[in-house]
Amino acid sequence: MIHPTNTRAPNAAGRREFLKRAGLLTALSGTPLLASLASLGAHAQSAGDFKALVCVFLYGGNDQSNTIVPREGSAYASYSAARPSLALPASSLLGITPQGYSGAALGFAPQLPGLKNLFDSQRCAVLANIGPLVQPTTKAQWNDGSPTVPVPQQLFSHSDQQNIWQTCVPIGSSPTGWLGRMGDALVPAMQPNSPLSICMSLGGDNMIQVGEQVVQYQLTTNGAVKVNQLGSLFGSATGAQSLRNILTASSSDAMQSQYSQIISRAVDNEVLVNGALSGSTLNTVFPATPVAQQLKLVARMIKARASFGQRRQIYFVASGGWDFHDNLLDEQDQRLRALDAAIASFYAATVEQGIENQVTTFTASDFGRALQSNGRGSDHGWGSHQFVVGGAVKGQRIVGAFPTVALGSAEDSGHGNLIPTTAVDQLASNLALWMGVPAQNLTDVVPRIGAFSRSDLGLF
Repeated sequence: MIHPTNTRAPNAAGRREFLKRAGLLTALSGTPLLASLASLGAHAQSAGDFKALVCVFLYGGNDQSNTIVPREGSAYASYSAARPSLALPASSLLGITPQGYSGAALGFAPQLPGLKNLFDSQRCAVLANIGPLVQPTTKAQWNDGSPTVPVPQQLFSHSDQQNIWQTCVPIGSSPTGWLGRMGDALVPAMQPNSPLSICMSLGGDNMIQVGEQVVQYQLTTNGAVKVNQLGSLFGSATGAQSLRNILTASSSDAMQSQYSQIISRAVDNEVLVNGALSGSTLNTVFPATPVAQQLKLVARMIKARASFGQRRQIYFVASGGWDFHDNLLDEQDQRLRALDAAIASFYAATVEQGIENQVTTFTASDFGRALQSNGRGSDHGWGSHQFVVGGAVKGQRIVGAFPTVALGSAEDSGHGNLIPTTAVDQLASNLALWMGVPAQNLTDVVPRIGAFSRSDLGLF
């Protein structure tokens, strides 16, 4: 068989909101698009309206089977039989009780107490078996290899699947990513005069925040990057000013003019951002890990949002080293602990600011991994489980269909590689709707959303 290669606002009187608030005590630890943007005005809320979206990308492909695990009976037996050297002891799992779920009893990995608390207090939902799809795909269609049911190109390839996750373009290529396109949709109505980009990255260059109009702004955990020598040129402030004048001078030459605009924007934004951050402090304590320190800066930037004139912000945070072909138990242990503490601290920081209902954080990764053990690790897979966290999230739920964790299951494309039952496109469209993109403009952000039955997964 040959497969194609191209192939809430809260309601204080509501019972749910009461439970969520009570749970905080334990949880705190010139394009086609432009023609239709006028309709956004009717959807824009008051000037005080603010929302932020935070993507935490786990580069390498997190092993989903040891992140959320069946914890009892035959379901646990099938899981442990598939990976006898990797299976987590059932007694170590942090049991969860999802609302409206009738499948096998589940538990979070023991390294995730913060996410479990957020889940139990209805601040966290699990996206089950999500991944890139061209269209809904069954195991029979996969086995048939029919060209009428194509699958994403270059499955199991790190770079290709990262790119597809970040663009929602499963076949071919795209010059933009879906968070960048979301920014394109939101800026004209929400914050047309903000000097700072709506898309900001602490995880380096990425595809997901590239828009047709939006240019992602790079930050470090210390704030904005200074342009070298423009503060003092070999000890001379006068020399530095002269250099700045040269670099930012207007010109009739198109390339020089563009260059001067970039330098001017970088210099002005550095002064703006670092000045605003100097007064943006938090009481919440963050761990000293790289992912936690990135999220700490995000929390400080959110606190300083008034200085930037922004009602919408989109952040990208990155964590590397999730490619567990070997030493999975030790390596994933460290990374899950760091991720858990970072997200719990970040959520606590949004509560500190009173904006937990206005900030949503979600995880993403290249792909999931094979259920079948290779001895000391797991190999590249397809579908995965991800977390969505925030006060507006309808938490304590499994969103989508949780798969049967067993070799040869209805979702197994081979070796326990999951055929996704929820598409990344559906997550992207649900988040776009929450951020304020009108339903009629969704295809500008997620071009292929029409291939799937639902554009709103009910996350909010």
